[in-house]
Amino acid sequence: MRVLITGIDGFVGSHMVDYLLALKGVEVCGTTITRDPGVNLRATASQLRLVQADIRETHEVEQAFSHLLPDRVIHLAAQPFVPASLEDPAGTLRTNLSGTLSVLEAVRTLRDAGRGNPSLIVVSSSEVYGSAGAGGVAMGEETLLAPANPYAASKAGADLVAQAYRTAYELDVTVVRPFNHAGPRQNPSFVCSSIGRQLAEISLGIRPPLLVVGNTEARRDFTDVRDVVRAYWTLFGRTGEHSVFNVCSGEAHAIGEIIALYQDIAGLAVEVVVDPARLRHRDAPLLVGSYTRLHSATGWRPTVSFTDTLRDVFQYWRTTLTAAV
Repeated sequence: MRVLITGIDGFVGSHMVDYLLALKGVEVCGTTITRDPGVNLRATASQLRLVQADIRETHEVEQAFSHLLPDRVIHLAAQPFVPASLEDPAGTLRTNLSGTLSVLEAVRTLRDAGRGNPSLIVVSSSEVYGSAGAGGVAMGEETLLAPANPYAASKAGADLVAQAYRTAYELDVTVVRPFNHAGPRQNPSFVCSSIGRQLAEISLGIRPPLLVVGNTEARRDFTDVRDVVRAYWTLFGRTGEHSVFNVCSGEAHAIGEIIALYQDIAGLAVEVVVDPARLRHRDAPLLVGSYTRLHSATGWRPTVSFTDTLRDVFQYWRTTLTAAV
């Protein structure tokens, strides 16, 4: 079985690679936007088939799919940052919405040409719900989409287009809506990675004992990235009628709680400073999801504890920063 991962060199893509390489009978290939697969694939690149393709360029995507002829596709490539989408909404929409359309068309072209009929997972985001669950009710897949920023809008568009292709063209498309996830290799622009890196720098004496954060009261649903990629893979063999699934832990953690857990892990006491530049406009106090539908269809449930996730992130940054010195 040949599996193609778009954006294979990203945070989630690299963990998807680790998961798939541990399985028998799976050939892993993927697209990267540059020729250099980067640090995330340094240990695994020799075991992969990599093709350079920009998902914003439809012909490049179709050429990659035609060359690789995948049995299954996991579409991860995206512009993932809300702040970047506020600065460049058009670029974000082109990457996330038009890029997804290119992937859907590449799959349809293969199917219509009789060169395979790949199953496809399109990765949306819990951001499509906006603040619909701000009252504390766990959001299910039936929650109305209410995107509140260009990134969320781009993902909502991709989400709906994927569902439309499933209906109109009878493609085997599944949409996943992951909530916040964390783990080693994540960009430090994201909160768990940012705090973990700062504390690693403090523990190594690279940084003074000063932790800079945003809103410490916000409560969010976090899942370990290794549980997330397992959920994606499990969905290929699901049962039931549904084709849209939340991927989440069903539990919320305040940023202040994350800081306290990290300080225990690192054995550090630091001063916490709130940076106004890191505060989001209209930040909902509590957002949490429900994975009931996913569990019913596949039996999936999260297995990695949140403390273990943070411990692994902290250790990843200590190791990475030590090697860079």
